[in-house]
Amino acid sequence: MALAPGDATLVKSSLDRLMRAYGPAHLDSDPLGLVHAYPRREDREAAAFFAAALAFGNAKAVRASLRRVLDRLGGRPAETLLGFEIKKDGKLFNGILHRWVGSAGLARFAHMTGAALREFGSLEAAFMLDYDPGAATLTGALAAFRGRLHALAPGSAAKKPDGFDYLMPDPSGQGACKRLHLFLKWMVRRDDGVDLGLWRTPRPDQLVIPLDTHIARIGGLLGLTDRRTPDRRMAEEITASLKLLNPDDPAAYDFAISRLGILGHCPRRPDILLCAGCPLQDICRHWRKVPKKKKRAALAQAASQRGETF
Repeated sequence: MALAPGDATLVKSSLDRLMRAYGPAHLDSDPLGLVHAYPRREDREAAAFFAAALAFGNAKAVRASLRRVLDRLGGRPAETLLGFEIKKDGKLFNGILHRWVGSAGLARFAHMTGAALREFGSLEAAFMLDYDPGAATLTGALAAFRGRLHALAPGSAAKKPDGFDYLMPDPSGQGACKRLHLFLKWMVRRDDGVDLGLWRTPRPDQLVIPLDTHIARIGGLLGLTDRRTPDRRMAEEITASLKLLNPDDPAAYDFAISRLGILGHCPRRPDILLCAGCPLQDICRHWRKVPKKKKRAALAQAASQRGETF
């Protein structure tokens, strides 16, 4: 069940405060921070595609792996990919392993991306071939985009999986497909210092929230969803809840909410002192269950740590 309309005003004011607390200054906790270093549009698009594909696991490890990949692609990653051929460049990523994705999988991903750039001119052009301005979400166009690019990938001669298929999940399935939706969010949302706003035609109101473990857990605490399984249906339900707050740009809250989990400011095992300083305490289901006496003590201690009087 999505957020009740009657709760929207309070939830919106709380999430707006959260967005003011977690903005561009926190990009150093996100792989997108490395993408911002490129001044050219085409390089940002190409680097972001790799960044989103590798965005699984610990955020610090993701940034470390992405930095190694981008170092191999050089200062002009789009140009490097345009000339990338797996037969001659297949060893470019040797020595890089991000969890279960190895150098061979990365090489196939690079070959596929380069082939798409050569054939369509940009990833945006490949996506726009199936874009429907009347569609409620971009999921259909994203599935077609994924299929179109997947067809350009070379086969693998390896006997063991190289991780390539994990980099290119199917948005039409039951999974949340977080990383491809994350790539779309970076491309479609306006440049607000966090997202890149490189693609002009698709609309932010068509985005589906990129559902990671932090959005799923905190979304439940905030009443944005009552579902337990972090799948496509949960992503759509959380998106529907956020549309009650911001109909034109529901994914605007993604970066700020996910910072709470990524930075450890809302850990899986609740810490009442952290809760006492959280901008979302008024709408959090966990905080509401804390006894009043414990709340008051925690608020007083938090204020004391800030040098304030409670």
